[in-house]
Amino acid sequence: MGTSAEILAMLILIQSILIFCTGTNLDGSCIKIEREALVKFKSSLAINSSDSLLSWVGDDCCRWEGVSCDNITDHVVKLDLSSTYFQGNISLHLGNLSNLQYLDLSGNNELAIDSLQFPSSMKYLNMEGVLLDKCVDWLQSINMLPSLLELHLSNCELSIPGHVSHVNLTSLEVVYLRGNNFNSKIPSWLFNITNLQYLDLSYSAFRGSLSTRIGNLNSLSFLDLSWNSLEGNIPTTLNQLCNLSELHLQTNKFSGEISGPFGNSSSCVQKSLVYLYLYNNSFSGSLPNNIGQFKHLKFLLLSNNSFWGPIPVSIGQLSNLQILDFSRNSLQGKVSELHLLKLRGLDQLILSGNSLVFDIDLKWVPPFQLSRIELSSCKLGPWFPQWLKTQKSIAFLLMSNASISDSIPDWFENVSSNIEGLDLSYNQLSGTLPNLRKFNTTYEVYYRYILLKSNRFEGSLTHFHSDASILDISNNLLQGQIPHNISEMMPMLRFLSLSNNSLNGTIPASLCMIESLDILHLAKNHLSGPIPSCWGNLQRLTVIDLSSNMLSGHIPMSVSSQSFLVSLHLQNNNLQGKIPISLRNLEYLETLDLGNNCFDGYIPWWIGESLSSLKVLSVQSNKFEGEIPLQLCYLASLRILNLANNMMTGTIPTCFGNFTAIAMHENEGLWEYYSYLLPREAFEENGYGENVQVYVKGIELEYTRTLRFLYSIDLSGNNFVGEIPKELMNLSGLQNLNLSKNKLDGHIPWIIDT
Repeated sequence: MGTSAEILAMLILIQSILIFCTGTNLDGSCIKIEREALVKFKSSLAINSSDSLLSWVGDDCCRWEGVSCDNITDHVVKLDLSSTYFQGNISLHLGNLSNLQYLDLSGNNELAIDSLQFPSSMKYLNMEGVLLDKCVDWLQSINMLPSLLELHLSNCELSIPGHVSHVNLTSLEVVYLRGNNFNSKIPSWLFNITNLQYLDLSYSAFRGSLSTRIGNLNSLSFLDLSWNSLEGNIPTTLNQLCNLSELHLQTNKFSGEISGPFGNSSSCVQKSLVYLYLYNNSFSGSLPNNIGQFKHLKFLLLSNNSFWGPIPVSIGQLSNLQILDFSRNSLQGKVSELHLLKLRGLDQLILSGNSLVFDIDLKWVPPFQLSRIELSSCKLGPWFPQWLKTQKSIAFLLMSNASISDSIPDWFENVSSNIEGLDLSYNQLSGTLPNLRKFNTTYEVYYRYILLKSNRFEGSLTHFHSDASILDISNNLLQGQIPHNISEMMPMLRFLSLSNNSLNGTIPASLCMIESLDILHLAKNHLSGPIPSCWGNLQRLTVIDLSSNMLSGHIPMSVSSQSFLVSLHLQNNNLQGKIPISLRNLEYLETLDLGNNCFDGYIPWWIGESLSSLKVLSVQSNKFEGEIPLQLCYLASLRILNLANNMMTGTIPTCFGNFTAIAMHENEGLWEYYSYLLPREAFEENGYGENVQVYVKGIELEYTRTLRFLYSIDLSGNNFVGEIPKELMNLSGLQNLNLSKNKLDGHIPWIIDT
């Protein structure tokens, strides 16, 4: 055996050989060339983002934050730098990290990369949110990674899908490319990766048809092509995907029948599919009769298509089904107990917007407990559905326009405590308003909505307590007074509509104590007395509609304290006095309707200067006098101006040609102010809709849903003199111009600027 010096020399030689041949350090520190690659990466970042890598100092990069090394070789094998807030525009060249297997840069939304280079050892690559729009050769770089298993490039602003003549990504199992902007067909190279198990191409502007080569991907268990512009038929080769458990094709432009991919009783996809999303397309035809053979289905969502015909009875065999959504189609025929026979796992039954007829025995006991029931526009009546008595967990019950002409049974109170959303509008329900238990919830903030409009409920509100945020009992037969303690009975209100009933008495001042109130709609009743002067407490009000009552007195000054008020309707009452100058504080006001009252004095000049958001100004049929203030011409957003049937004098201002919205035919504006509080399935026939009465060709018309398309000026029934200004002809969007019953003279302008 040699001396100690000889042994030491031999060990140093062996270490040098190992470092040279394998790149391995025996002293526990990382490889120099890899450390240099990491330092170079850090230095390429913007100065402020490199602060996130303060731990990247010293020789041992294996101790740096986000860096992981192999326990034996000390090679860098993993970089997890997700959500590190990197910034800058860099070239990412990590080829010297020859053993790197895992790279995660996700969440660095301000990092832009213009070129890529990775070691061939990569197995996991996640760059979600990193900007790659300048990296035109991204696919070529990825294609050089034969060991890659997972690729995450979602939300990278990619626009070039890329092309490769030979696909090397034979090991790839997971691909996320969602949230990009390819604006092309789905690239053909994807259909060559036969090991793919998970493919997400959603929200990426793909268009064109889906290739029949989708059938090549027979390892797929998850496929998401939703929220694109794909069109045409679904290829029948889809039924070859024997491992597919989740399929998302919703919100595209697919059409045709689905019997090809799903109607073949021998297709293997029916044995594997668990989640099927086809909603928001243009599919048509009948539903496959063999739908009951998809034994593993849990979610079946086919809404917003054009399916027609009956629902196959075999659907009642889907014992694992949890959500059934066929809403907004053209389905017809009967729904019986057989359709629901074995649906013991069903949680949501959604069939609204069809012409289905429920033929259910009054004594039938369903096998399920539903949390969501949406059957609007189906024929459920004439009796109130008795099977609902067994449902103890209903959260949403939507049965509007369901041909029910019964009273609400007493037992309904027992199932009401969990109901967050109730819509029984547009039926013929009679009797008194139902008793509803307080909402059973642990949440401090919630929005319960109760919609009972357009029925035949009668009686008073005296005993009707509600913890609803949205309460619509309009268009019924209610009588009596609004309770003086309504703020105690209904303390959570954001929207209250009692319009079109026969309520009388005064408007209670306690309404002003409901500080959460957004919208108050009491129109078309028999309310009398003055408007309360307590509005200062209601800082959230956006709509006040007290029209078509018998209110008297003046407009209270406190109305002007509603700084967010958008719509003020006081027409068709007995109000008098002058328009208070305090209203000039309503800078967001879009609709001001004071027509058919007894207001007098002059049209205030400050309307034009202070109420710059006005779209509708109607003061018809009052006692206004004097000339039209020229400041009205400042109202660039004005679309409807009605000064008819007053005692006004002077000439028509030539500056009326400055009404930009009419001249430019602008029609933006929602004109509905509370449907945003409702879920999609409830707001289509509900919500506060703007309304204006306009005389067109001598006939009074009420505009509601079509109001956004109306442009009108009515100056009739006054004492205006002089010529018709030719500048009015610049208003190319004007549909109704009424200048009759004045003292105008001269020529009628014939030049119309189109």
